[in-house]
Amino acid sequence: MRIMIDTTVFLAECLLPEQKYPQLFRKIVAEDRLVLPRRQIDEIRRIMKAYFPDECDTVELFLERFSFETPDEIPQEAAEGYPFLADAKAAGVQAIITLDPQMVGAEIDGISFISADRYLGGDEIG
Repeated sequence: MRIMIDTTVFLAECLLPEQKYPQLFRKIVAEDRLVLPRRQIDEIRRIMKAYFPDECDTVELFLERFSFETPDEIPQEAAEGYPFLADAKAAGVQAIITLDPQMVGAEIDGISFISADRYLGGDEIG
């Protein structure tokens, strides 16, 4: 399955390694295919540089060591509720893991928004 994570999940991995997020990432790369759009990678780098400059190397280590796919750039489309929805649709993503309680449980254009706990629990998606 093709999976995206929202930016907050990525930041939690970098900033809260004692939490469940390392386990989440290991499961994604072992069992599924992680998709990170270039625009999202750029956003993550900007946030880390602005708010957590001492941790920027953590992002680069992740990007070097974890397997992920970066889909071709597509024209930016406005997407209600999720800024990278167009990227997800173009890349054939089935689920987006999010920390946003307003998005968890939603399905938009066939893409399920799920919590990290649901994904880790092995619940069927879709």
